[in-house]
Amino acid sequence: MVMPEGGGKDTDPPQLVNSVHLLTYDTKKLKTLHLSFNEKIQEHQFLSNFYTSPPVENISHKIKNNVLEVTFKNELIENIEYTISLNNCIKDITEGNLIKDFTYNIKSYDTLKMNIKTNSLRGVLKNSFSHKAEANHWVMMFSYDIADSIMFNTIPSYVCKSNNEGGFSFNNIIDGNYKIVSISGEDYIYHEEDIISFSNKIIIAGKDSLIELFTFNPLYQTDSTEIVNDTSITKGGSLTLKSDFDGNVVVQLMRGGIVILQESFANTADYTLKNISTGEYVVRVFRDDNKNGYWDTGDFAEQKQAEKMSYYPEKITIRENWDLELDWITQGF
Repeated sequence: MVMPEGGGKDTDPPQLVNSVHLLTYDTKKLKTLHLSFNEKIQEHQFLSNFYTSPPVENISHKIKNNVLEVTFKNELIENIEYTISLNNCIKDITEGNLIKDFTYNIKSYDTLKMNIKTNSLRGVLKNSFSHKAEANHWVMMFSYDIADSIMFNTIPSYVCKSNNEGGFSFNNIIDGNYKIVSISGEDYIYHEEDIISFSNKIIIAGKDSLIELFTFNPLYQTDSTEIVNDTSITKGGSLTLKSDFDGNVVVQLMRGGIVILQESFANTADYTLKNISTGEYVVRVFRDDNKNGYWDTGDFAEQKQAEKMSYYPEKITIRENWDLELDWITQGF
């Protein structure tokens, strides 16, 4: 007897098939939300990943078979569109397939009587020093009227989280002027060890639709031992960068994460480094605003960004007695 072959392994996450809104008896506002999926589900780091935008306090949840029940103990504000994020909150019971990039919108107004215009904002979050994507950071928008001194201790107007590529998006912003910041950590309350970012510009809903934020560690201190700066080389090659840098900049050649050589320049069109030992290098440049020869982190209280850093897109190779010349346009560096 030949046993029948089994089907392939299930790799699909649970799919939403139905939603039910249970309203309060007196005010007719949303009290409980039932989200039904096409298979039995279970939690996955629910409390760490679940959030609403705008933020809503005092929410409880439970799962029974294939239904997620979300209960709002506080009434939702009228005339606001809420987003519920379930990214990485739920997985199926059999194979543990995670639901990713899943949001559910709730309108706290009668769509037949009014049409409230909302706006979108997308962006990307990068580390200001390494330029690597920052994943799983809170990105928050506040009314422009909120003072900077109390912003990180205030509930934001809107929140979202950055994905693995550093991308983030808001899809339900009402017209107005906003400030935008980000923090790392488990919640959107600032802690001293958190990595942060902010924008110096006013975010105008409906006008601004794309933004780039650069994070920094406010506690970062430069370690001078990270820089070798070997000046004993008598034979080697040279590198000349023709670029649109302006002001005071520092050019660094790196190998294995260590700065092998660096030179400071001010207001010049050509940036030449000589007596470079042969081999492959990563080239980066930063704007040395305070002329101290080191990259400096930012300061939110003073609304000072970290010094701008840029990386040449490819590794370079230095050969003995060769003069390497590169064009490097940074477009806004």
